[in-house]
Amino acid sequence: MLNRETTEVNTLVEGLCRVFKECGSELDSIAVPGFGTFKSEKTEEHVASDETNGKRMLYPPVITMDFQPSIVLRKKLSK
Repeated sequence: MLNRETTEVNTLVEGLCRVFKECGSELDSIAVPGFGTFKSEKTEEHVASDETNGKRMLYPPVITMDFQPSIVLRKKLSK
């Protein structure tokens, strides 16, 4: 097992988060062989009414990432 300093691990995690944010904002997918795929989806802004008070609200666009595990990972988790 590799021994890494906490600062080095933090730098690697921050870099990985930056890649996910950049790819997500461009609606790109990220595939990790043997692990799965992260797919970005954008929900457009929309107006919805609150059922309790009848007020209409404008909801901004939202980008989410959906994870789809690979077949290899699903098989390992099902054992």
